[in-house]
Amino acid sequence: MISLTAYKVAHILGVLLVFVAFGAMLGDGTRRRLASSTHGIGLLLALITGFGMLARLGIKGPGSWPLWVWLKLVVFLFLGAAMTLAKRNPKSAQALWWLLPLVGAAAGYLAIYKPNL
Repeated sequence: MISLTAYKVAHILGVLLVFVAFGAMLGDGTRRRLASSTHGIGLLLALITGFGMLARLGIKGPGSWPLWVWLKLVVFLFLGAAMTLAKRNPKSAQALWWLLPLVGAAAGYLAIYKPNL
């Protein structure tokens, strides 16, 4: 069995990969294929480990998910869609450059404090 701490470390690695990919895509964009691959791997790793952590916390199915879990899922979906936005609309890069760290900070807040909103 994988410990909660191991899930957390792997989850953070996935999130770091996602943000490295955004940096590559929003920068000069010369490594689009590598950025897209890194983004997908990071999202997959974050998703798998996120659900692993929910299981370790005893949170079973969507019917028992607290609001903070649903909000983290919304953040996950936004991070997935943001790469497509960055690819298709390079003019969005400046807004995403500032928005993505704020979204990441919000996800961190939800993960650490698990607020009952």
